[in-house]
Amino acid sequence: MRLDRANRNFLAFMGIALLLVALVLCGALGGVLMPLILARVSRGELVEQPGISLLLVFPFVVLIAVGLGLGGRSLARQIAASHGLARRVRALTVTVPAELTRAAMPAGLEGRVVLVDASESFSFVYGVLAPRVAVSRGLLEGASREELRAVLEHERYHVCNVDPLKIMLVQALSAALFFVPALDALRARYVASRELAADRRAVAVCGRRSLAGALLKVVRGPEWSELVVVASIGGQELLAVRVAQLETGSEPNPEAVRAMRVVLSLVGGALLAVAFLASVSSFGGPTAVHRVTGTGLATATLLDGLSCAAPFAGIGLLLYSIIALRASRPPRFGM
Repeated sequence: MRLDRANRNFLAFMGIALLLVALVLCGALGGVLMPLILARVSRGELVEQPGISLLLVFPFVVLIAVGLGLGGRSLARQIAASHGLARRVRALTVTVPAELTRAAMPAGLEGRVVLVDASESFSFVYGVLAPRVAVSRGLLEGASREELRAVLEHERYHVCNVDPLKIMLVQALSAALFFVPALDALRARYVASRELAADRRAVAVCGRRSLAGALLKVVRGPEWSELVVVASIGGQELLAVRVAQLETGSEPNPEAVRAMRVVLSLVGGALLAVAFLASVSSFGGPTAVHRVTGTGLATATLLDGLSCAAPFAGIGLLLYSIIALRASRPPRFGM
């Protein structure tokens, strides 16, 4: 994975999100509250005097449950949309002509390009674990050879970087951490920088004129609801910054995270922290934490959170490397 701005934005988002998840789930909940609850249960105190302790724990648990529910719903919807998109593409797939096969080979997409029988001009990458490129019949008929090559070079970037998988992860985590709106701004920044990086790859290989012509032809893609999970070359929402990059030859500076999002994120984090501290106080506060865990409140939260985040980060990086390596090679079999 080349550390361009797009991938740096992705790593920053994932680092912050995973650290927050680990601190909340593994540190605050698993490392502090669960030992306190189990200690009370073992002494029979929680059964005899359940009122105040459970009442103060309830807001913190509800916040976590809502976040997990939103994240799970986002992930489920994206998986369903990805499967639906694959079925739609299969239903519309026609034989790939020799012209498209020849264009795919120098772009390193041999065996990964399918032709969709649609009159609109569009292209996109689909497939979370095994990315492929869908090109419409309208685009193939309307684009010049150089423009088609620019489209495929753009999509090659998305394939090599496994962007459908990345967008699925950032959208699910952004939903799960709804109380940190600044993360959603980081997600939008990653999406924009991803398209700009793919454009730069196309320009480096094919030149500005070819990509500019391709952008004009694919600016409006098909109105398929499943396209929320794919990395498309088209789309009007990022057209202005992409044209600005073509005109200047340099990547535009990313839009700053708005102050209101930062303020709301601080408020959301503070509310979560207050709910956590109130939960701990109902069990006796830091003294009870030290008695049960043998460490202080902050130490138990941080150490358990970091010890949980480290293996997940390592496993995630290993899995991503394997998937990206597969994406960089031609598939053994066709569709």
